[in-house]
Amino acid sequence: MFRVGSLVFALLAFGSVPSAAARNRTPPTTPTNLRVTSLSQTSITLAWDPSTDRSGTITYSVYKDGQPFTVPQGQTTYTIDWLSPGRTYSFYVTASDSALNQSARSNTVTVTTPADTTSPTAPELSGTVRGPSQVSLTWTGSTDDITWWSLGYRIFANGAPVTEHVNWWAERTVVLRHLTPATPYTFTVEANDFNGNTAMSNAVALTTEATSDVTPPSAPTNVRIVRDQGCGEVWLGWTQSTDDTDPQFAIEYEIYVNGVLSPLPVAAGIDEDFVYATAHGDNTFTVKAVDQAGNTSEASNAFTAFLWPC
Repeated sequence: MFRVGSLVFALLAFGSVPSAAARNRTPPTTPTNLRVTSLSQTSITLAWDPSTDRSGTITYSVYKDGQPFTVPQGQTTYTIDWLSPGRTYSFYVTASDSALNQSARSNTVTVTTPADTTSPTAPELSGTVRGPSQVSLTWTGSTDDITWWSLGYRIFANGAPVTEHVNWWAERTVVLRHLTPATPYTFTVEANDFNGNTAMSNAVALTTEATSDVTPPSAPTNVRIVRDQGCGEVWLGWTQSTDDTDPQFAIEYEIYVNGVLSPLPVAAGIDEDFVYATAHGDNTFTVKAVDQAGNTSEASNAFTAFLWPC
């Protein structure tokens, strides 16, 4: 009762006759002769001999240490950027047809990018004295041939790195505190890139002012939490100190969290400030007052509070 043409139409309508793509289970031939045509500190260009496939449609994938990158259809060369200098990478290529059959891997190419041995440009440093115990330092930004984001900087006083009492006012402006009065210092700033290359600035010689003030301020009192923003972020309040020489607006305050000095900038003439603490558990806060001669008060009362996690 059925004609052959009708039967074929019915089979096609109900999916009984597989499509050409579904019947194709033969993968393309393996790409060969994978090779490097260009290599720099941060990029590589690869090329390979093409695969063949009866579908006539081939797409390649380049693998970098197992991470795939899809190559535009039919293209037999590919450039990968954002490599790191002095690092070893392995690459191979596979081919896929329109039925998603994938070939075997090509030969593997292992390369090491050239190391970065170029130092950043040297920063230009300037500075001023801010009294008996402080100086302000400012320097120009360095540039680098590889690192495009902000470089790192280290401050040196008399040849030794300064790790404490550095008050960062901006990315390239700091105030160094707790220096010795009437003392000559030589300051430098080192710029460093992501690959360990460094450049030292010019040296700046500064002498702190002399002072006869050796009396520290009174200790702050009534330390407490005035605002808890959650996630270990709190505002501490206290009653301000007094000093025999400096007015209250010149007295600075250092906040200690569980015995460790907060790395946030130090402010003067205030009765509250922001601080980070441990987000889950007990935290003990104390505050010390520092006058312009660098004299430091006794610690305030200790305030302990349990802070909840985010």
